[in-house]
Amino acid sequence: AADPKSSAVRHEETALFLNRTLRSGTRIEFAGHVVVLGDVNPGAEIVAEGNVIIWGRLRGMVHAGAQGNRNAVICALDLSPTQLRIAEEVSAILKPRDNPKPEIARINKAGKLQAEFWSPG
Repeated sequence: AADPKSSAVRHEETALFLNRTLRSGTRIEFAGHVVVLGDVNPGAEIVAEGNVIIWGRLRGMVHAGAQGNRNAVICALDLSPTQLRIAEEVSAILKPRDNPKPEIARINKAGKLQAEFWSPG
């Protein structure tokens, strides 16, 4: 039998893969998902209609679900942004941690933007 989750994948979804660190003054806007293999420094911005995945430190600003997608997520190995936004929800600055762990930010059932430690499964 077919995997019921596979039917939920939309073939028109696209992703932008950036294999570099985004420095201050860099602004990335993309109509799909954005994946960064590197850091997002303070003063750098990412605006995506889909999810944003940072394989590194997130210290800049990220807006996922920019066209109102409240199911979008933002993930980073070290989540310490100047600002996080998902759809129209905005979070305050998250303080850098002494011992950062991978985190995922999403809109919770109460409708608020919330970050939590990422755990597989």
